Amino acid sequence: MGTFLPDEWIDEVRERNDIVDVISEYVLLKPQGKGFVGLCPFHAEKTPSFHVNPEKQLYHCFGCGAGGNVFTFIMAMEKLDFVEAVKFLAERAGMALPQTTDAEEFIRSKSRRERIYQINRETARYYHRMLFSPEGGQALSYLKSRGLDLNTIRKFGIGYAPDGWENAKQHLLGLGFEEELLIQSGIVVSSKGRTYDRFRNRVIFPIIKPRGLVVGFGGRVLDDSLPKYLNSPESPVFHKSSTLFGLNLIRAGSSLDHMIIAEGYMDVVTLHQFGFKNAVASLGTSLTQHQAKLIRRYTQQVYIAYDGDVAGQKATLRGLDILQDAGLRVKVILFPEGMDPDEVLRKYGAEFFKKLMDKAVSLVDYKLDKLRSQYDLNTPEGRTRYATEAARILIQVPNLLERDVHIQRLEAQTGFSSRLLYQQIGQLEGSAQKEGVKRHLVGNNRYIDKMAAGRESMPGHIKAERYLVNLMASSEWLAKKIVGKVKEEYFEEPINREIYGIVVELLESGKEVSVPQVLSCVQDQDKIQQMVEIFEQPLEYDNIDKFISDCIEEIMHRHLEKRRQEVLRLIRKMEQEGKQGTDSYKALLSEMAVLTKKVSANRHGKEGIL
Repeated sequence: MGTFLPDEWIDEVRERNDIVDVISEYVLLKPQGKGFVGLCPFHAEKTPSFHVNPEKQLYHCFGCGAGGNVFTFIMAMEKLDFVEAVKFLAERAGMALPQTTDAEEFIRSKSRRERIYQINRETARYYHRMLFSPEGGQALSYLKSRGLDLNTIRKFGIGYAPDGWENAKQHLLGLGFEEELLIQSGIVVSSKGRTYDRFRNRVIFPIIKPRGLVVGFGGRVLDDSLPKYLNSPESPVFHKSSTLFGLNLIRAGSSLDHMIIAEGYMDVVTLHQFGFKNAVASLGTSLTQHQAKLIRRYTQQVYIAYDGDVAGQKATLRGLDILQDAGLRVKVILFPEGMDPDEVLRKYGAEFFKKLMDKAVSLVDYKLDKLRSQYDLNTPEGRTRYATEAARILIQVPNLLERDVHIQRLEAQTGFSSRLLYQQIGQLEGSAQKEGVKRHLVGNNRYIDKMAAGRESMPGHIKAERYLVNLMASSEWLAKKIVGKVKEEYFEEPINREIYGIVVELLESGKEVSVPQVLSCVQDQDKIQQMVEIFEQPLEYDNIDKFISDCIEEIMHRHLEKRRQEVLRLIRKMEQEGKQGTDSYKALLSEMAVLTKKVSANRHGKEGIL
């Protein structure tokens, strides 16, 4: 794939996509010092620890360690490989693909992902047509019996997969799509030497990304057969954990008062039918951090509208903390036992649903109510255990006034005085702080202190290696000061050797030497994150030449000492074997003397420098 995109063109794409501008389209950034900060899009946090450095054109999160350049950011956010991320940013900058024979061939052949998107689009059109064909009569009647009108059906692109083993397969093969790609898309299943349609005799719900791309499908049976719902498998374009059904119907960039999160396709479709246009579904899975962050781009307030059965309640509990940790305000809609949003709306209507939303309970209230149902409050043991577990929930409530309301409620329920309940919470908070479970509440300062402590405990020669490669990557004139004075093999840490090697190659090829350029030479995400941590490390020195010299001395000392220890080991081995009179033994003694002298000379004046 790399041959289709010349390095010079990739460099131009990077230069025309400023990292601050690109990340600002996904994260709310605020100026701080020489850079920008915001809430990390890769993990849940309440205090900004995500830093963007416009000078070095890199980002780094001090909370989760994620870091990289504009390419790695788009790769992570859009689930793209490197080539696709470059193309994505080229489109953003209005750049055409390079006009070469290879590029033209690349355009003709398309990428695997693009072909799968095409397959999914054509499949969705096929299923939708089949819903209104004679074969789809039963499915259309079923949807109408569920209260759906034609506008809603067309709005969601709902379709029908006819009964039979190869209907979609033969249709798509007839359009010229390769069978292997049909399998990769999940439309076709390969088993025991034969291929056949995954979806048969099911109502089909296309799963569509906000940009209008069909990524997968959900199929529901028309009878009581199992499984009731069948989803597309993970594919190069479909990642269930980062997808929300119905999100494509919410305009990108919209700022909503709230969103409603349901479990299933029919819940979302029915909610829209009844006028609740901000509804999405988590595709029948527990909410993930990625989905929570996706929701946070649209709103700060969410209503959980999961089923009223036991499974729905468990799913609600699993998702509550994830949403709260993402910085969202969470309320839970309580449904009559065993009913789901679809059933409630069809039986009682939109006004009743609105009343349920008005009565929705907070996250803490929901947890406390579920906890209370587990204990018999008519017994001393039940009240004690309930109060103890409730106290564990209340230590997560930072607002003291809100906490007091819950404590007064606990006092009335259990008979324990508020003074005792406060003491219990204080005791639990003290234990939690000792165990470090509340570290995330104090922001990123403690993390930075921890990182600094880690550097303090780092061996001097490793710190010296990192300082040198940091300087080398920052500019050509510094790189030229260092290259040749210390050899690549003297670097003990592999990532430092790699940076050294990249800078040397850039110098030899006459290319720009800079942090963005070095990062662009690497595609491995783990290596990029290691490099970003090194490049973000602050450097303090009064005299740059002396600083470089001190670092080189530290590395040389380590190299000489390692060789001295190896020679000493060989000498002792030969002595044990009685080979003291051999020329090899004498040569080792001579080398040992030279090494000892060099180590001693190199050590002079080096103590305390790094």
